[in-house]
Amino acid sequence: MKPYFILLLPPLFWAGNFIVGRAIADQASPVSLSFWRWALALAIIFPFIIKPIIRQWPIIKRHLGVLTLLAVLSVTAFNTLAYIGLQYTTATNGTLLNSFIPIFILIISSLFFAEKINSLQIAGVIVSLLGVFIILSKLDINVIKQLSFNKGDLWILIGSLDWALYSIFLKHYRPSELGALSFLGSTMILGLIILLPLYLINPFNEAGLLMNQSTLFALLYTALFPSIFAYLAWNYGISKVGASIGGQFIHLMPLFAVLMAVVFLNEKIQLYHLFGGISIAIGLWLSVQKREN
Repeated sequence: MKPYFILLLPPLFWAGNFIVGRAIADQASPVSLSFWRWALALAIIFPFIIKPIIRQWPIIKRHLGVLTLLAVLSVTAFNTLAYIGLQYTTATNGTLLNSFIPIFILIISSLFFAEKINSLQIAGVIVSLLGVFIILSKLDINVIKQLSFNKGDLWILIGSLDWALYSIFLKHYRPSELGALSFLGSTMILGLIILLPLYLINPFNEAGLLMNQSTLFALLYTALFPSIFAYLAWNYGISKVGASIGGQFIHLMPLFAVLMAVVFLNEKIQLYHLFGGISIAIGLWLSVQKREN
């Protein structure tokens, strides 16, 4: 059960990432926020990764192509795409569209990796997605009618596809002999190297990062929790249970966002929160039944 408990952490931290990213969208450009988030994360984790990277350098060098691909999909692209999307759309839409990640994982795994998808997994995705929709719609027809989509949603949808590919490739192509810190450290370094020219060239003519108390807090949070802790937990969990099962935990993001609002914003839990949470929990339970079939 250990991998399943650890997989609870990434959606918790990423829910906060979407809220923070949306909150400072007018103070931090997507590329600059993504770059400085990872730069700070690398600075924090550097004392812990330098020795493992040096010790396992021959393995890193041998698998440099695969590590670069994984670095581009995770460090370079995913968060940048999400932050670009959050410039134009709401955190609600972003969370809803991220729920397509498990669907993309199942489709790609089935079509291109000959992974057998059973009926319980499909049912689990549908039931979990229903729970996400219940929470975000509040079971209010007016909320449903007011849902609208724009170019920001397209960026986030592309980011969802990107993360689905990362999760699948992580399971199939990650060098098994590479330790957790060596893997995370090497992908962070490679991803930042690729992100640096984009940050310097500034192709979207962005204003950059406005340094104040809000953005400093946002950088610290995104560097520690969605970057370091979430990635370590996700990489471990996916390596143990696979992308098709682990990907279903993404559906917990809106539920955790609600719980954060209750704790930090003094919001109250409503009946639709309970219905949505139960639906997501049932969907997750159905999804993990693969190991018993």
